Amino acid sequence: MFSNNPSFFIALRYLKPSKKNTMVSIISLFSFLGIVLGVGTLIIVMSVMNGFKIELLDKIIGINGHLNVHVLNKNFDDKKFLNFLDTTNSIKSYRKLIDGQGLVSLKNNSTGVIIKGITNEGLINLKNNKKNVSISKNFKFNDNNVILGIKLMERINLKVGDKFKLIIPKTTNTPFGSIPKIKTFTIGGSFDSGMYTYDNNLIFTTYTNAEKFFISNNNKPYFQIEFNDIKLVDNFKSDLNNIELLNYQVYDWRNSNRAFFNAIQTEKNVMFLILSLIILVAAFNIISSLIMLVKNKQVDIAILRTLGATQNTILKIFFLNGATIGFFGTLFGTIFGIFFVLNINTLKNFLEKFTDTELFSAEIYFLSNLPAKIDSTEVIYVIVTSLLISFAASFLPAWKASKSNPIDLIRKG
Repeated sequence: MFSNNPSFFIALRYLKPSKKNTMVSIISLFSFLGIVLGVGTLIIVMSVMNGFKIELLDKIIGINGHLNVHVLNKNFDDKKFLNFLDTTNSIKSYRKLIDGQGLVSLKNNSTGVIIKGITNEGLINLKNNKKNVSISKNFKFNDNNVILGIKLMERINLKVGDKFKLIIPKTTNTPFGSIPKIKTFTIGGSFDSGMYTYDNNLIFTTYTNAEKFFISNNNKPYFQIEFNDIKLVDNFKSDLNNIELLNYQVYDWRNSNRAFFNAIQTEKNVMFLILSLIILVAAFNIISSLIMLVKNKQVDIAILRTLGATQNTILKIFFLNGATIGFFGTLFGTIFGIFFVLNINTLKNFLEKFTDTELFSAEIYFLSNLPAKIDSTEVIYVIVTSLLISFAASFLPAWKASKSNPIDLIRKG
């Protein structure tokens, strides 16, 4: 009688709400909604953290490059190194820089800044090759004109064309003793990297100025290099070792930001574990609803067994009942999560207008927009995890039901 295997159809019938099984239906509904919420939340959180990591990496690299080669002394062979850079196909762009610190002085106000010395060609190259760094149009850049971060200009209340004094810690010997170097600059333009930390603290000046201000035994120039693919960093370092250059030191983006990105990855893993508990709670609801369903369907089980249904058939009926909740909960949760991620900034803007608050502050999160990036591998991992938890939760009550003795069930019924 059961040769056509109607287990799935019986399982679907048990899923339908009925007056006798109202509580079972309510618990099943909450199990379904719990899985939808758990899967959707996991996809949203994982995507936002992916987007945050990728966007932050792009912004950091947008100013600092993939790799920096620091010159240690005057015996470094610049010509040999530049020839190597020009003949390496994996390099997208490079530039020579000098870094230092200074103090912007305005009447009764002063603030510390980071100063990068760069050539005109290097600045043009930075503007043209860095999609994450935009420089104002018609900017002036020479020994008397500098480029300021847009947030820094807002903070010190200056605009293009205004003048300010820049105080450099490196001292100059005079008849009156050692005094710091002071030079008056005009703001020739602004830049916007999209990363608050840089836009609020960084000034670009000419390489010639920076050379006068900062070159010392402890502060040498360095070459900033960007590759066509970030994965080529290690290959470049191996090739660089083979040309037998001396007196240099290499730092790639991982050296200065390893702890930061490791912290993001750790937080991401912890969030996955915590949010998986939502799915686990929903799985316990599945167990509860199936136990109640098995209790209410004892007579049905006895009749099915009497008509020739095997233990495997009973197992399939109740397993499919719980698995169906898990499957469709996971499906709708995935759709909900992906839809939310694709429209996350629209939803953010709506909530900000509705609540009249700033939900994503650039000062706190370093970025001016809420990033989100869907990783298909992680989505599949979330789906598989949800299905495994749901199927595991469905199996135990179903297995218990399949082991029931039909004679005992009739007596109890």
